[in-house]
Amino acid sequence: MYSYLLNVIPPMLLGAQCVLLMVLLKGEICPGQRGRIHKQLPVIGALWLAISPLYWPLASIGVVILAFFSQVKVSKTRDSGPIWLLQVALGLAAAFTIFFILGSERPQGLFILFSIVFLGAGLSHILLTFARTRLQAFHRLLPVVGIVGAMLISLAVLWQTQQYSLNYLHQIVWWLVGCFALILLGILGSSWHIFTQQTITKWKPALGFCLSFVAMVGFAALLF
Repeated sequence: MYSYLLNVIPPMLLGAQCVLLMVLLKGEICPGQRGRIHKQLPVIGALWLAISPLYWPLASIGVVILAFFSQVKVSKTRDSGPIWLLQVALGLAAAFTIFFILGSERPQGLFILFSIVFLGAGLSHILLTFARTRLQAFHRLLPVVGIVGAMLISLAVLWQTQQYSLNYLHQIVWWLVGCFALILLGILGSSWHIFTQQTITKWKPALGFCLSFVAMVGFAALLF
């Protein structure tokens, strides 16, 4: 019944994993910041486990991430941890997402692909914000990436709707309008600190991401 969530949540988690792994391995950050980012990994692991009842192999990704977290001190992620576990988890996430893309029609496959960019940037931005990182470049870059991702998502949705009959489009038009409105509000919340030149806070980006996620679930319920 809720299988369309497989086309929203796994690509979102894949995108977030890519960003966090890059920050942990390549970022020139102090042990304290690295530790706070490290503490966000169980969130991703728990979400993989939460979605796994719809497709049980996904649980393996959550298990690998939580196994890594349980074996490493929060300040030693890059220096002494079994980084290969995070790389394995990223590889599994990419493989399953590619599997879902190849099993979908072209507009739907593009929707999944662009979800990696849109929702992945949004979730990783939230996790970095709650980790209180000082990576100001990411606080500006990730919202911009999210805006680009939202544009691509809109194109994929519009392409898919061209395959529907006029009668069906009349039935779902307000649903589509509502989802597009939520995405616009979500982008506004996630990017508010950029437009106003204010210091970023936790709750506006979090609210923006939640609105964007609801919109994407709404789109997926129509497309899949």
